[in-house]
Amino acid sequence: MIIGNGLLAKAFRDHEVDNKLLIFASGVSNSSETSLKAFEREEGLLVKALKEHYLKKIVYFSTCSIYDSFFDKSAYTNHKINMKNIIQKISRNYIIIRLPQVLGMNNKYQLIGFLCQAIKDKKKFDLFNIERNIIDIEDVKLIADYIIEHNIFKNRIVNIANPKNIKVLELVDLLKRVLKIKPRYTIVDKTGSLDICINDIRFIIDELNLFHENYIKERVSRYCERID
Repeated sequence: MIIGNGLLAKAFRDHEVDNKLLIFASGVSNSSETSLKAFEREEGLLVKALKEHYLKKIVYFSTCSIYDSFFDKSAYTNHKINMKNIIQKISRNYIIIRLPQVLGMNNKYQLIGFLCQAIKDKKKFDLFNIERNIIDIEDVKLIADYIIEHNIFKNRIVNIANPKNIKVLELVDLLKRVLKIKPRYTIVDKTGSLDICINDIRFIIDELNLFHENYIKERVSRYCERID
């Protein structure tokens, strides 16, 4: 069973007929969201789903922004922490999957979508001198499916992320070469780190042979081609 209709929900549609599994992929997807009503709406939907389907294993998608010290914790990050606490309190069989920046569609609220559009429109923007972590939705699906099918990490929080971060300056340089447009930006220096531990899934990455040397270039290039 799947709750949701966005990028993640669509990627996991093949699990829709699994009556022992509940993939919760609904609610707030905009990491810049600050609306209390939006957060309360997801909370209400989640609590209702947990109580109605308490016998099912629940897979919930959260965020790796909890590990980001470049910025203070946002309302979105705190909301996801609250959702985690609710799941741990109510559910007896869950997996919470924390994700970084996910490539898959043109989402202007996400970093890559914003940068691609700004560069294409030749708009000047602030470029924060930070690191981000980028993974394709297809690889999120591959790793999550492995976890689900092998019934591992019960009642655990698991990070599914790229083994390597990328500096946003390097990312913009890559986009410049892909789009063949010179970006217009002002660099804003920031201190901090983005430390995402993926030790739990390294054996899965090795077994599936994911994240080759040119991974970011290949996936970002393909993503940018989808943007009008």
